[in-house]
Amino acid sequence: MSDDLLPDSDGPEGETEVPTPFSFKLMIALTVVYLGWRLVQGIVWLVQRLT
Repeated sequence: MSDDLLPDSDGPEGETEVPTPFSFKLMIALTVVYLGWRLVQGIVWLVQRLT
């Protein structure tokens, strides 16, 4: 199925993607580690409260 009103490409020709900065990747990785650790702490707390 093709639509004649839509362009064939997603953007102008020759447009390159901007690379993601290392600091942003590091921030995301550390956030995932932190939230994972908080999840473990929450599960341990819940188990201790139920027993």
